[in-house]
Amino acid sequence: MTVPRPFALIRTEDQWRRVAHDRTALEGEVVHLAWDEEAQDAHAKPSDAPAVVAGLSFDSHCRLYHSLPEEGRVERLMWAAEDPLRIEQRKTTTLDLFEREENPGLGDFAPIEETRGPLVEPTGLAVDAGDRLFVAESGGRSILIYDLWSRRLLRRVPLVARPLDLAARGDSVYALLDSPTGLLKLNARTETWSLPLPLPLPGLTRPTRIALSPSGEVFLLDGAGTDEARVVPVLRPDQSFDAAYATDIEFQPDDSDSADADETSTIVIARRPGEDFLRFRLSQSARDETGSLKARGYDGRGIVLTPDGRVGYWTAKGFRNAVPARARYVSVGRVTTFRLDSGEFHTVWGRLFVDACVPRDTEIRAHCIVADEPPAGTTLARTPPSNISTMTISRPDLSPPMPPLSLVPKASEVRQELHRRETGRELPWVRRGEDDPFETYEAPVIADPGRYLWVTLELRGNTRFTPSVRAIRAEYPSHDYLRRLPKTFSRDDETASFLRRYLAIFEGALGEFEARSDARLVLVDPRSAPPELLPWLASFLGLFLDERWSVAVRRQLIREAVWLFRFRGTLRGLTRFLEIYTGVPVILIEKFRTRGMGGALVGESAEFSSVSVLGAGFRVGGKVGSEDVTALQGTIDDAFTTHAHRFSVVVPAALSTEQADVVRHILEVHRPAHTLFDLCTLDAGMRIGRGLNVGLTSIIGRGDAFSPLQIGGASRVGRGAIIGRPEAGTHIGGTRLGTDSRVG
Repeated sequence: MTVPRPFALIRTEDQWRRVAHDRTALEGEVVHLAWDEEAQDAHAKPSDAPAVVAGLSFDSHCRLYHSLPEEGRVERLMWAAEDPLRIEQRKTTTLDLFEREENPGLGDFAPIEETRGPLVEPTGLAVDAGDRLFVAESGGRSILIYDLWSRRLLRRVPLVARPLDLAARGDSVYALLDSPTGLLKLNARTETWSLPLPLPLPGLTRPTRIALSPSGEVFLLDGAGTDEARVVPVLRPDQSFDAAYATDIEFQPDDSDSADADETSTIVIARRPGEDFLRFRLSQSARDETGSLKARGYDGRGIVLTPDGRVGYWTAKGFRNAVPARARYVSVGRVTTFRLDSGEFHTVWGRLFVDACVPRDTEIRAHCIVADEPPAGTTLARTPPSNISTMTISRPDLSPPMPPLSLVPKASEVRQELHRRETGRELPWVRRGEDDPFETYEAPVIADPGRYLWVTLELRGNTRFTPSVRAIRAEYPSHDYLRRLPKTFSRDDETASFLRRYLAIFEGALGEFEARSDARLVLVDPRSAPPELLPWLASFLGLFLDERWSVAVRRQLIREAVWLFRFRGTLRGLTRFLEIYTGVPVILIEKFRTRGMGGALVGESAEFSSVSVLGAGFRVGGKVGSEDVTALQGTIDDAFTTHAHRFSVVVPAALSTEQADVVRHILEVHRPAHTLFDLCTLDAGMRIGRGLNVGLTSIIGRGDAFSPLQIGGASRVGRGAIIGRPEAGTHIGGTRLGTDSRVG
């Protein structure tokens, strides 16, 4: 059996940080050409930012609140996110949250009608987890807390300084103050705490914006709108960085799948109107620039994170979402790897494999450097990517050496082209995902024998598109086909080198066939078998795979098919089968267990509703079926008809129509033939007195398909339940049971 040849690999972000970058950028684990900042700035036509900022904030119902400082009011807007690129405005409602006070006792005189609202320069806005709106009334030196459920003012927090901006995290809200500068932490019900601000912060002049990272760290924007604007982490002021002409900052959730995803965050920096928004991926010791965002019509007064994780802003025509900007790249860049070690001197390196995405009109070329003992002298500097401010490497002393400058190829010497493999990756049975744009490219290592290998990749684009590289694999040693031929074919070094590269074509194909044969065990493992082979694999177990099942569900069902068939038709078997498909814990209740409970578990039948009344027809004690117990409505024969051989399936999730059909199909096929069932999902909800059994179908938590119920236009069920339209002057929340109200 042929043993697969080893290879040296460069794949992770940490490895890509240890190489030498020349006009290339690094985003996660992908290397591409650097952005052409000069070309992008040439198209920008910025204008000065307004002197007064405004606030934007969303509540839990995706309603947007927008402050109008000049008009002294806050407006609420109703939106519907139907377009994936922007939020279309469905209905706009101007809502004066704080009404003006009446001026009685003026007789026949009446004040002149004013166009201003009741607030004095409202700037920052924030909504906490309890749907309470905090308004920074900068001109009035106070913070107003407004309950959005009862639509009333909870309290006013007077301040000595002017509140400029607010940021919410959970039930807590952080406020940035000016004159003097300070930080406050407050919530809707309790006291206000003054946070220690390590002043004087180095170079801090006048912070005007505050933002909270996903981990809760406080960031300030100092000198907003000026060329000296800076982003300052309050707890790490030494890691402040410049952000010229920044007007606001906001954090986006990090979508990275890397191991340190919990320690990183993405900050969005809004600049002047007409300029793109910048994005940086922040960690404890690094700042990596990512793609910018286009913000047409931005008014320069602030940005907000939308409920779906995008960045929104205000324009003269209303609210808009920032979209990824069309980037412009440099035309040529290169990346040179650190030393790859084969472990043996005079090694003949085999093939070079590159996982890359190469759009049309772009290309990648390679050059290999091989040596047993590299010449002494200055080595190539380990330069960071263009989008990374500082080179941050854990244990830099462990980084392999870079190549000597005398061996680094000149610009015209990187000429070797790569061939796209039509058969995919060279690794046996390893396939790329359907939506993966990266393909595997191959080229022979054209160099003399040697233990160490350095690879230089030159990326060439057309300024609109860039090639991207994700991984490099260098195979060693090369094949031994020359040893199986007469020596006369390999006496000359040049001829032997050509013949080795020529035979690598056939050896590669034959070797990959043999490797697949040796690794054919993966075809009978549901965890690794290709998706198209899963029906064939399931046929060995007598399992028919529904096309509506996802690939992950199919793999899991095949793995557990033997156990499932052993317990087919039982409570355990059906429960496990449904849990694999739905992905949530499923409750199966045999109805004979609920006899005597006073009602049908699931369904709308009225004949089995409970008639038990505390103090009349309800008793404690005895056992079900005894002569001295009053039976429920219906006879014993009726109870046998409705409870025997019947069971209920409770799925605590909101199922689509197709998912519900699949669940019913599973139950039809795998339940005992003499039984009947009914299905209850989270869509129907729970109702006290019908279908709700403590410990069986009672589930505490936020549902997927629940929405507030409104009756009469002013009612809510949930927090402060109101049925009907309240009369004028009714104070919501002021009624006390037993004091000024009674039941009955």
